[in-house]
Amino acid sequence: MKFFTLALMCIIQILMSSNAQASAEPIFAKPGEWVQIANLDQILEDNPESEALLVILDQQKQLDPGMVSSYRDVAVRIESAKTMSRMMSLFRPSWHPDQGDLIIHRYEIVRGSQLIDLTAKDDVFEVIRRERNLERQMINGMLTTITQIEDLQLGDIVRLSFTITTQNKALAGRVQTIGGFTSENFNIDFTRQLVRWPDKMKIKWRGSKEDIVPEQSRQNGWNILNFGYRTKDQDFKIPKNAPARFKKKNYFEVSSFASWADVARVNSALYPENDGIEAGGDLDLEIQAIAEQTTDKKERMALALRLVQDKIRYLYNGMGFGNYTPQTPEDTWRMRYGDCKAKTYLLLAALRRLGIKSVPMLVNTKQRDAVAERLPSFQAFNHIIVKAELDGKVYWLDGTHSGTRLADMADSPTHRYGLPSQKRNAALEEIPIRRPGRPYQMAKVTYDLAAGTDLPAPFELKATLRDSDAQKLKDAITQLSAEKTKEVREKLALQYVLEGLITESDFTYDEELETGYLTAKGLAYLGWKTKSDKRRHELWSMPSTFKIQKSRDKEELRDLPVQLSYPIYFKYQAIYELPERYENSEMLGRTDVNEEIGGYQFSRSVRKEGTRVISDEEYYMNRWELPASEFEPARKKLALLNRKDVEIVLPADAPGPWLEVENYKASSGIEKHKAAFDRHVAIAKVDDDGPLRNRAYFFQTIGDYERAITDLKAALAIESNSENYKWLGDLQLGIDPESALASYTKATEIKPAYFDALLEIIRLHVRDGKYDEANLVLENAKKDGLSDTSADSLQIEILQAEGRFDQALEMMNTLVDEEPDSATYLADRCLLRMMEKIDLDLALEDCTNVIELSQRSSYFHFIRALVHYRQGNYDLVVNDLDKAVKANDNYGYVYHLRAAAHGKLGNKLKSENDMKAARFHYKYAGWYWSKFIN
Repeated sequence: MKFFTLALMCIIQILMSSNAQASAEPIFAKPGEWVQIANLDQILEDNPESEALLVILDQQKQLDPGMVSSYRDVAVRIESAKTMSRMMSLFRPSWHPDQGDLIIHRYEIVRGSQLIDLTAKDDVFEVIRRERNLERQMINGMLTTITQIEDLQLGDIVRLSFTITTQNKALAGRVQTIGGFTSENFNIDFTRQLVRWPDKMKIKWRGSKEDIVPEQSRQNGWNILNFGYRTKDQDFKIPKNAPARFKKKNYFEVSSFASWADVARVNSALYPENDGIEAGGDLDLEIQAIAEQTTDKKERMALALRLVQDKIRYLYNGMGFGNYTPQTPEDTWRMRYGDCKAKTYLLLAALRRLGIKSVPMLVNTKQRDAVAERLPSFQAFNHIIVKAELDGKVYWLDGTHSGTRLADMADSPTHRYGLPSQKRNAALEEIPIRRPGRPYQMAKVTYDLAAGTDLPAPFELKATLRDSDAQKLKDAITQLSAEKTKEVREKLALQYVLEGLITESDFTYDEELETGYLTAKGLAYLGWKTKSDKRRHELWSMPSTFKIQKSRDKEELRDLPVQLSYPIYFKYQAIYELPERYENSEMLGRTDVNEEIGGYQFSRSVRKEGTRVISDEEYYMNRWELPASEFEPARKKLALLNRKDVEIVLPADAPGPWLEVENYKASSGIEKHKAAFDRHVAIAKVDDDGPLRNRAYFFQTIGDYERAITDLKAALAIESNSENYKWLGDLQLGIDPESALASYTKATEIKPAYFDALLEIIRLHVRDGKYDEANLVLENAKKDGLSDTSADSLQIEILQAEGRFDQALEMMNTLVDEEPDSATYLADRCLLRMMEKIDLDLALEDCTNVIELSQRSSYFHFIRALVHYRQGNYDLVVNDLDKAVKANDNYGYVYHLRAAAHGKLGNKLKSENDMKAARFHYKYAGWYWSKFIN
């Protein structure tokens, strides 16, 4: 069970002396005549079978001018040894000795007909000062009574009733209070909650939800509210991203403040212009020094804010009337610590003396939009800042923050609503959102494309951070090992770079500006693709990371808006340094954008300057929330924008990837790549196989298979992986088939039903005429969970190789009859007939059906091209393989077959180039398919 006590809290509070004549020890006295005392005997008689732990929970409040008296009567039934410990919080009343008293009326054990008065015992209560938030530099001065009861027996009822009085002179005679409710799921024999006040007082009340409505009555000149409300479980949960007003707790507020203007007027009086700063004193001289430093009022304002932020540390101390009344600027300066009010008053005093119009402004750091629905009182706020005006522009200044500089002065705070505390005409104000003066993240990445499109591009990153990432890195430097710090740097750096690896990184932090600077170098795989016979690269764009809420399924939640994550401001620049051979590249897509999408104000500018492509993007949040009616339109708008990302398109005459790599290998630039990969391996952790795999792929790309094999074996020694053993087998295939067979076998030991590895094992066996071994591999794979479709494909391979074509064809016909729309079976039957060079027209029909059933399959176009080749239709071979390349331009066997077709057509140069492309993509591209090409 949880009981929530809702109270006004300030982020940082300050020590304040008190003139109140209250007691630091409990007072023992009868309750006031206004209290309606619950009759325990009657309650027990009315609930004879009850097993409720709480017998009584009676809460009553009386409001008088300048004072709130809160009465509580609690009775707990002891049904187990754990009951008392679970309920002890109810028997530990806390009070503020500088603002009122704790008056104990009753503390007793009811044991059947016996009444044991615990107040008659000496030292039954011990008063302690318990500070729960010292680690957060917060002390509140509250006192708590604790008690130990001896000899409790099962069936006992422990009852405590007390009154706490509260008088806060800072409220200038006004009163305010707040109360919560217990759940209807928790059994209580008797509960009530009353609030009363005399007719002479003008009191307002409000429930946090529409169904919190008390019974209202008048008795003998007193108004009474009777709250019988109990909290109810909802069958749906309010989403976390809903605005605060939809996530309200269950509570009621009562206040004698007439309006927000009344709250502002009372608070304004706590920050008088007669600030008590001693003429010629240290603080006065500090302010004069600012005035002498510059005549520019905005610069003066920035210097005054910096004085408060940098030279006054935080401390919460709620003793005395410190929870509302600020200490004097002189005290704050002398002690060099203060809370939100102390810092605000000091800043106000400085600004006023510097000729800058300013007032204190009450805000709430958590409730944002919900403040507008609160009852006017101090309870609606938990923080205070300064609202300043200069040359017609409003500035919101927070002395409890740090690192605010001149460029940030006009930034909007996150509070959404604020109450400027002025003597006249004050009203609750919604704070407009402005684009922050400086980005919270700003990154610049430069890519060097001298090596072409298939080798990773060297990059250099420079990022400026003013958010939690900067603090995280700063903390890592001071708290973590060098290795862990490096990991944090690299992980963050890779967020700004397209897929790649880091070879060096560094981070520095400027304490003066509270800004971090991250730099990194490495290699990035940019993911170039071929489309319409042109190489192209899609620029990464910020909107790809935007998240816009979907329409909610539950009807109760469908109209809920989304609270947006203000403040966000991110700038990103990507520069692509193109070689001269790409000078005639073009850009496709929306190169210039400036629009709002679901609360994201986004702009993009992409331009080409000589051989450089420069992309500048930025976005910030420009709304507090997004209404539900805009979810789907915004999502459609975002999807449309993401479909129009900018592409760099290389000229049609740009050299192919294989030629670029060959040319680059002959240049000195290749050594830079080798050095980068070597460094990446050298700085890696001993248990990290990633850098070795990256270097292996690089060596494969430049055709150095032996070094690729060496690196891949080293990576596998760190971590065994089925895919990497398959890769190792592919690299070994043309050099050492026996080693390749061993690697494929190892892959299947790790992943028994691994089809690609099984296919290579079976092909190696049947090539050597080892059909029994091939069949044994297949049978074992079936036992290990190989799917029927995959098993059938492998069985066909074996039967065809054994010369049992008729049996294989009969098997395929049966499978196709059972599943006539199976692309896999149709493709296997087409391939079977191609291998035997029998019924090629029927094979062609199957392959054509497969292509119609599937979309953009490079492999299916390839096998139809094989049929065309067996028929001698070489033009059709080239036509199909052109389509295969458009679907996927990374398969060496496709280029190998097209090279053969071009050779048959007499296209010598095209044939040579395709053969080079085939070997570039995979050196042994023709090892299996060559036997079908003659």
